[in-house]
Amino acid sequence: MNPVGNPYLSIVIPSYNRADFLDKSLSVHVPLARSHNLQIFISDNASSDNTQDIIAKWQKEYSLIRSLRNETTVGPEANFEKALKAANTQYVWLLGDTSKIPEKGIVSVLKLIESSNSYSAIVVNLIDKNTTASRNYSCPDALLTELAGIMSCMSCLIYNRELIASADFNRYIGSYFMQTGVILEHAARDNTLIRWEQEISITSLESPTLQKKGWAHTPKIFEVGIEKWVNFIFSLPSTYALKSKLSACRSFGTISGAFSVRGMVSLRVRGLLSYSIYRRFKPALRLSIDYPLMIVAVISLTPRPLLKAMTDVYLHLTRNRPPESGYQ
Repeated sequence: MNPVGNPYLSIVIPSYNRADFLDKSLSVHVPLARSHNLQIFISDNASSDNTQDIIAKWQKEYSLIRSLRNETTVGPEANFEKALKAANTQYVWLLGDTSKIPEKGIVSVLKLIESSNSYSAIVVNLIDKNTTASRNYSCPDALLTELAGIMSCMSCLIYNRELIASADFNRYIGSYFMQTGVILEHAARDNTLIRWEQEISITSLESPTLQKKGWAHTPKIFEVGIEKWVNFIFSLPSTYALKSKLSACRSFGTISGAFSVRGMVSLRVRGLLSYSIYRRFKPALRLSIDYPLMIVAVISLTPRPLLKAMTDVYLHLTRNRPPESGYQ
């Protein structure tokens, strides 16, 4: 008979053909989960690699790992929904397999839950990028303006099971930001209290043997981070003020760093930004950056070898690395 897990919090990890990342994630998070008797739910989206072998290996180490496997591959958002609905705890932490929960993060969240069980969701920080002080949000527009960018990262989101039960997941299928949409929809519709915890900060799961494969590291970054993000923000309920939505459009680039001037240079050097890409996404770009659009055009036309040489000199002088988004 399986032991009963902590009733307050569980971790859910959606996964698809990333057995190596899942293995690393479980090696980090199983010790944290064990110390608080937390269940870990893994939703395998019909992976064709050795994901099931990795799950079986870790289930021998920790009996509170629960495994779900779709019979056929579904979209990532549908897999997120299945993962969230599988958990039976009061709160559910949605964790990407390239993200790391800080050691004290679970302790802090459990104390928060035990002190007040009235939050519809809890939002935590991403690599300390948002400096807004911890607070409760009951005003939807303030939530959208100040936290939308952070909330685009799935691993920063902890859901009350009552929100999960009432959420209209289908409304945001195909948006790439369903995980964010169901919270913001709930906030606009109901008398909702969302908790923001600035000092709990998700970091990137680093390993010299693993290379990130998510859309943020491919040419899809403009389609998702610019076009789909803007479309998603404007699809939110009309009760959100236009001013708040316009601010939220810029927040993804601000948090990820991908669309700052430096980020655009990095994208150009890596071959992800070209003039044709600039022209294609120009309308949405206008809403996504807070500096002149002409700068993006100039970067997109600058020869990549020249930009790379300039970047190498800059990095040598500052001893900095190219910007990391922290996104999958």
